[in-house]
Amino acid sequence: MRYRWGAWIGVLIWIAAGPARAAVPMFLPDHDIAGTYRLSQPGKPSTTWRVRYSAGAEIARARSLDGAAAGTVILLNMRSRNAIIVLDQMHAVVAVPGVGAVLDRVLTGDGAQFTPLGHAQIAGHECARYLVLKRGAAGSVCLTRHGVLLAGQGHDQQGAVRITALSVQDAVQPVGAFAPPPGYSQITLPPAMLAQLLGASG
Repeated sequence: MRYRWGAWIGVLIWIAAGPARAAVPMFLPDHDIAGTYRLSQPGKPSTTWRVRYSAGAEIARARSLDGAAAGTVILLNMRSRNAIIVLDQMHAVVAVPGVGAVLDRVLTGDGAQFTPLGHAQIAGHECARYLVLKRGAAGSVCLTRHGVLLAGQGHDQQGAVRITALSVQDAVQPVGAFAPPPGYSQITLPPAMLAQLLGASG
């Protein structure tokens, strides 16, 4: 996965760790949550995203609060392995290509090795810290016992990305928040324009 896509998908994917061992499987949070996260990449302004997750539907919704992608809404369906961008100004949605393969790698661990590093307090919640190593990449995550990502950072030959929770709340999420507005048409955009919408151009 190139980090121009990793920038936004890092906001949406919730990584969870099981018992500490050589290889730790990944899975999703076990309850609904809403949170605000800061996303950073070297040489680019940090951005803030409001993320909501429905455990029952296994769908995440992220809305960019600032930066080049301000106002952009992304819906990521973990079950169907697809993602769409909601374009309110055009009353349309755009499918994001290549998401299925990325999610399969992330949610299965893709051969990553997890090493416990202790615990931390982030955004008022306790999380377990892990060093994450795999061929050609390295990083770390901090995860609550319920599978909520509170912090993560990683780098490979494509670049680096860091995500940090500013606030996280346990809250039942309305089903309607995870579907595109009725009547929106589906359109296709050139890759450069798609990257610009995601605030990931360059």
